Amino acid sequence: MSEEYSFRGKRSNEQVLLVVKQHPWVLMPIVWVWLGLITIIALLVWKFGLSTISSYAIFGVLGFGLLYSLYQWFIWNNSDYIITNQRVIKIDQNGLFNREISEAEIERIQEISTEIKGPIRTVFNFGRVKIQTASSYGRVDLEDVVDPYDIQQEIVRVQRSVSESSSDSRVTLR
Repeated sequence: MSEEYSFRGKRSNEQVLLVVKQHPWVLMPIVWVWLGLITIIALLVWKFGLSTISSYAIFGVLGFGLLYSLYQWFIWNNSDYIITNQRVIKIDQNGLFNREISEAEIERIQEISTEIKGPIRTVFNFGRVKIQTASSYGRVDLEDVVDPYDIQQEIVRVQRSVSESSSDSRVTLR
């Protein structure tokens, strides 16, 4: 991504380097719910035929499926991981009215590791980036991101450039 991306709380001298979403695979429960709903609809039609009762039931089942799908998409779409030249920001939408934002200052990051568990995550190359910091919160995990190793390396690259620029300024001050 570029500097065009803006978010609330962005510092004046902060540049957005990367904006990452969770892998679309996390939306897979929508598919399973729809398969279950289609099965329920088929059973209703088989048991009651196309009657008024089954029509209302089908309408209710489809309404539930639509609301559930929109809810899951809303949560996925409003959760972002932002990497800037100063910090890593995790925005988690946990419900309609529940958002959690955490951040790790680049200078305070002590350890970064990646984790890809299971065959699905291995095949589709998504997993977790674990960021250990020297703060009271301690840890910021970027869950189910695409190419976790590339994201880890981008954070390391930013860390190196920040440490090099701060060491250059210390040399200049002496």
